[in-house]
Amino acid sequence: MEFISGTTGRMALYAVAPFACIALVLGIIRVYTTWAYYQTLKQYLEQPPASKQTVNPPQIPYALPWLGNTLSFLAPYPGQYWKQLFQWHPRSTGICTLLIGGQKTHILFSPPAVQALFKARTPSKDAFERELFIKVFEMPLDQIHNAQAGKHFEHEMNTQYLTRSERVNELTAHFCRVLEEVLDKDAQEIVKLEEVGLYDWLRDRMFTASATALMGDKLLQMYPDYCVDFYKFDNEFLGFYFSLPKFMMGDAFVRRKRIFDNLEEWSKEMHRLSGGTPVDPEGPAWEPIFGSRLNRARQLDYRNRKLTTRTGAALDLGITFGLSSNVIPATGWMLMHLLDPNADPSILSRVLAELRSAEKADGSVDIPTLVSQPLLQSIWTETLRFYTDVLVTRNLLEDLTLPLDEDGKRQVTLRKGENVFAPSWLGHHDASAWSGGAPSEKFNAERFLSKDAETGKDTFSMNGTVGKFFPFGGGRSICPGRVFAKQEGLGALAMVLLRFDFEVKGFVDASKKPTGSFPGYAKSFAGSGALVPGGDLRVKVRRRKPSE
Repeated sequence: MEFISGTTGRMALYAVAPFACIALVLGIIRVYTTWAYYQTLKQYLEQPPASKQTVNPPQIPYALPWLGNTLSFLAPYPGQYWKQLFQWHPRSTGICTLLIGGQKTHILFSPPAVQALFKARTPSKDAFERELFIKVFEMPLDQIHNAQAGKHFEHEMNTQYLTRSERVNELTAHFCRVLEEVLDKDAQEIVKLEEVGLYDWLRDRMFTASATALMGDKLLQMYPDYCVDFYKFDNEFLGFYFSLPKFMMGDAFVRRKRIFDNLEEWSKEMHRLSGGTPVDPEGPAWEPIFGSRLNRARQLDYRNRKLTTRTGAALDLGITFGLSSNVIPATGWMLMHLLDPNADPSILSRVLAELRSAEKADGSVDIPTLVSQPLLQSIWTETLRFYTDVLVTRNLLEDLTLPLDEDGKRQVTLRKGENVFAPSWLGHHDASAWSGGAPSEKFNAERFLSKDAETGKDTFSMNGTVGKFFPFGGGRSICPGRVFAKQEGLGALAMVLLRFDFEVKGFVDASKKPTGSFPGYAKSFAGSGALVPGGDLRVKVRRRKPSE
């Protein structure tokens, strides 16, 4: 019996020993990284230097090798990781370092450092784009090479069709025409319903208008569920990028394949209908098969870069993502804040006055006049501040020195091969940066307004926001669609509010259950872009009378 008892004890010891060793190793890693963190932090807690001083970024402690801080960083609630981090890590450092997926990643939140990163010429996002092509779009290596080798053609297209004012105005005009048709149909049916979800209603109609304006009439006829699939993919996007296992992704892989299959089938059919070659982008501003000048230029470019129809489908999903995933939620937030029964009612009446000042005699909207209205610009900008969560990502192709404070006395040198993230969330929600008028964690429609000393009128101003506000990224790779996004968002807001009146019935949460609270953010990873509402307003829609 003693022999059996001793054997059992040894077997138990052998079984427990590996786990004890693992726990010991993890404990040692945690103790060491914590000690190293506080040693580095001393540089920042000392008195400001009298002359230039180079410091090292504090490495946030971790226990898991390779994974490092990855699991904490991937908290599924906007701002959650940063809120927890800055409960104990001082923001005054302006920088810290995380270990994400085995890669040393520097997090910048010093405005001077962010501004300097945007101005630097050598940091590149090519490595991140390559990861995107592999993990999210499943492109083979030869196609990735062809896509990246011809990137300068893409920049030329964006300059030609997304930044030139006359081209953007054309695209916006067609978006507004399609949205007008969609809303006119609604005017007959939607008013019969006792209530609808405001954001759900708006999202589907804006997506229809945006996809049609960009890609022509046929896409949604062939793929009517594109909107539903797209917004589920939008929520799953970073799960693919950070390589979450399939068991955590549900039916995301099946949905992604369905999107690619449908877009590829659409492309093949449109090439057949167009005789094999899209209509010249310098021809009509829009035509029903391939739609806008931009899309026709892109389809020709795919062929010039020797991209397959499957790769073209992935890039078509990418341009949809770029032009729809951000502006539609932003427009929804603007509309919900304006209709919020707990908000200042004078804001809505002032917005309606600005909208009417941009309305033409035929009922259409003059876009240049619309986007220059001060209160509308302030609401748009505040929405981007409060509801976007962008990660500006760069890989360092050579050593880079950045200033951490305004006078440049404290600086940091980051090494070749390392990654740098600049999270917009940290600049957009910095209490010290947005203390005027209202706290940073409160939506303030008038945050970007100031009074003109001579006229007493409101003027729109973004003074003091450099390095703190970058909802479209920054530097050479700043989003080329930002001009169209603003026109699209404010244009949609104008068309909805000038046509309909809304009676708010109440709020619902993400599960569509009644709640007394204004909608919060839906679940999402850090860097998801424009945040989707985690709830909705239930409203009764009525057709607005011409005199109202």
